[in-house]
Amino acid sequence: MDALRRQLFNIIAFVFLGLFVAVWGSVLLRVGFWVPDGRTAAPALNGALVTAAGVLTTSLSSLTASALGFTIAEVRHAEGSGRTETPFSPGDVTARLSGRIVAAIVVYMAVGLLVLLLWLAKGTASTDLIGAFALSLLGWLIGAAGVVFQTEKAAS
Repeated sequence: MDALRRQLFNIIAFVFLGLFVAVWGSVLLRVGFWVPDGRTAAPALNGALVTAAGVLTTSLSSLTASALGFTIAEVRHAEGSGRTETPFSPGDVTARLSGRIVAAIVVYMAVGLLVLLLWLAKGTASTDLIGAFALSLLGWLIGAAGVVFQTEKAAS
């Protein structure tokens, strides 16, 4: 029982990421194998699946973005006065990220890229849910790229 207590956060993270992958895997399979039949513009997805996918996506993107932001703030504060122009290296930030956050970022980007590719391939024959996640991922990637380029500038 003591080992279970020590691993509780890892178990919670694993279950959360597993649900995210399972729900989005289901959406990707349904939309990916759907062939337009002329009567409907996109495959029908039940409300529970759409809600679960939306909640999990919003939660994971918020969690990863805030974790990155807080970690950058911690590194800046630790290396200087906490001012925004304090230089730091991207390696300092990634070294402070927990394995759970790194896993969450990798899972979010991997699933998100699959969704983006499906959206680009299917176009109007996909669902609004696919389009919303694809655009959300692009926004997240733009924010993350901004951080990457900002740290690169500050480190030089």
